[in-house]
Order: sequence, then C-alpha cells, then structure tokens
Amino acid sequence: FLAPLKVTMDIGFGDKNQVIGNMVNKVMLEGAAQQEAQIDEDMKKYDELLNDEDALERLRQQRKAKLIQDQRQRLDWQAQGHGRYMELSDTKEFFHAAKTSQRMVVHFYRPTTRYCENVDAHFEKLSKKHMETRFVKINAEKSDYLVDKLGIVMIPTMLLVKDGKVVHHIRGFDELGGTDEFSTQLLAWVLSQHSVLTYDGDMPEEYFKGKGVNSVHVAMINGKYGGSENVREGFNSYKEYGEEDDDYD
Repeated sequence: FLAPLKVTMDIGFGDKNQVIGNMVNKVMLEGAAQQEAQIDEDMKKYDELLNDEDALERLRQQRKAKLIQDQRQRLDWQAQGHGRYMELSDTKEFFHAAKTSQRMVVHFYRPTTRYCENVDAHFEKLSKKHMETRFVKINAEKSDYLVDKLGIVMIPTMLLVKDGKVVHHIRGFDELGGTDEFSTQLLAWVLSQHSVLTYDGDMPEEYFKGKGVNSVHVAMINGKYGGSENVREGFNSYKEYGEEDDDYD
C-alpha cells in the first residue's frame, strides 16, 4: 500500500501554513458533519411521518383546508374586481373600491399623455399576477373632485391605498428610475416597498444599474417625497398632500 501523501498548504503564513491549513480543514469537516447530521434528522422525521398514518391524515387535512381557504379568498377578490385592470367611472365607485379592497393601486391618467400607456401595460400584467391587489384607473380630466381631494398634481400618478387609507403617491416615474423603460418586475418591487403588493422575487437588477438622475429612488411612506423631476406632466412643482393619511371609513 502507498503511504498517504502529506499535503503542504502554502497560504502565505510561512511555517504556520500547515497548522492553519489543518484548522481550516477541520472546520470544513465539522461543517460537513453537521450538515450530514441535519439531513439524517430530517430523513428520520420523514420516515416517522410516512409510518404514522394519523400524522399523514392530519397533514392532508391541513393542506386541503389551506387550498379551500385560498380558493375562497380568490373568489372574494374576484367579486371585488381583483384579477383584472378596469376603469372606475365616478367618485362613488372609487370610495366603494377603497373600502372593499384591502390593497388597491389607482392610476390617474390623461388620454393625451403617452406615458399613461406604459402604466396601463404594466397594470394589465400585474392585475392578473397579483390577485391580492386591485388595479384600477381614473380619468383625471373627468374627476375634478378626486384630483383636488387626493392631491393629483401630475400625470401619471399612481395612488396607493391600503386598508382604506392613501399611503403614498408615485408621481411620474421618479421612483422607477426617471424613465418609461422600467420593467413590470421593478414596478412590482417598488409597490411592495409600500406594502400594497406581495413580492416574492429577488430585488430587480435595475435597482443596482441605475445611476445619477435615473437611479431608482423609493420615497418613504411616512416621509416627504424625495424624487427628482423627470418623466411627468402637470405643474412644475407639487403641493404636499397633508400630514395625515386620508381615511375612507
């Protein structure tokens, strides 16, 4: 038999190379042993579960109950108008929607503003993918009362409503990189930062790529709006929308 080779590690510590190398090797082996022990423990629990008919039945019932609950929730959302992007025709419809939907995003648009078409395209996709949030649009030119009451001073504006309260305005595309070329994924992520949408993916790469005036800047919900003036229409400056959220209760 051949004698095992003695491996010498040169990691820049002179005579201490092998000592440090052995320590590193020991730590790695201990980590592997811990992982193996955890896998064995998980497999043991799995085997016990397979051999326990009562436990399997309880698991089946729990999963069945969860599926039924999820289906009922989806039906409730559909009855409230979730799952499709639609236009609200008047003030009464808006207040009713704000009360019945826990999370809602409203696009205030103008037919002659081309940037609104970008928002429409993204909202069409998001409305179908994110049933938990209702997506609607309102023609600002036909809704003077809401435009004044809700502080809509530039087009497009995305109004974020949660639990019957306005929690934030996204005015123009400032929070989306100051450009109309943002992705639906980035918009979903920004909306999730204001808790009006559930986002389970990774942070979009666009967030890291943007620099200068086109960098993604997410304004704080309870702070002042901090975006730059880029892609938007309306007044040159905007008035602050009060210090408290609107409540439609």
